[in-house]
Amino acid sequence: MGKQVRKATVLSTEQITPHLQRIVVGSDEFSDLTQAHIGSYVKVLIPQNGKVDFNLKTACMRSYTIRGVDDTTGALTLDFVINMHQGPATQWAITAKVGDEVGIAGPGPTKLDNYQHPHYVLLGDLTSVNAIKGYMQQLPASAKIDAFVHAPTEQDIIDLQTQRDVNWLITDTPDTDMLSALNNLPHTNEPPIVFMALEAGLVRKAKTLLTQDCNIPRSNIVSSGYWKKGVDSEGYKKERQQSPELA
Repeated sequence: MGKQVRKATVLSTEQITPHLQRIVVGSDEFSDLTQAHIGSYVKVLIPQNGKVDFNLKTACMRSYTIRGVDDTTGALTLDFVINMHQGPATQWAITAKVGDEVGIAGPGPTKLDNYQHPHYVLLGDLTSVNAIKGYMQQLPASAKIDAFVHAPTEQDIIDLQTQRDVNWLITDTPDTDMLSALNNLPHTNEPPIVFMALEAGLVRKAKTLLTQDCNIPRSNIVSSGYWKKGVDSEGYKKERQQSPELA
C-alpha cells in the first residue's frame, strides 16, 4: 500500500441497509484516483475525540474496499458495516457528519493477481461485499464465477453492478450455509482460484473443506479473516499483529 496519507472530508453519509452505512469522502488530494481503483482497499484513519491522527504508526485505522470513485473529483464511496460489530470505525460511521475530517491512506492493491484463470470462486459477507463487487466487474467475461455472499437480512442485499449471478445467502447460520454451498460446487478438471474474505473461524473451516474435500491446492486460495466472532475490532487487530497468519 502506498504510504501517502491524504486529508479528506465527509461529503455524504447514508444508511443504505439495516447493516450498511455508505459514506462518500472527498479531497483535493484525490486527483490521481480513478475507477481503476474500484475493488482496491484504503486505510481509513478514524478520528479519536474529534481529531485525526495522521501518523500511520499511531493512528486508529481500518481497511475498507473502494466501492466507487467519482470520475471528476476522485471522491471515494465506502461502505461501513454497522449494527453488527463493535469498534471505533463502526461507531464513527454511525455518527459521522458531512464536513467531518478523516484520513485516507493508500490505495493498496487487490488481493487477487491472476486474472487469466477459467474459474473463480468468490466468498464474502457484508464486510467484503465490495471486494466481491470489484472482482465480479474485473475478472474476464469468459471466466466462470461462483459467488456467494452472506447477509443477515434480505434488506442488506445491495446492487453489485454486474450482470453475473450472485448467490446471496440470507441466513443466521452462515458457517453451515457457506460450507454447504462449497460442498455442492461442481468439480472441474482445473481447480478454481478461490477468494474468501469472511469471519476468521469460517475462513479456517472453508480452507480445510476446499483443500481436503475439494482437492483445491492451497496456492489457489487467497483468504483473509476480516473479523472474528466474539472479539471486537481492536482485539482482533492485536491478535493479527501477534499472529500474521490470521490476517
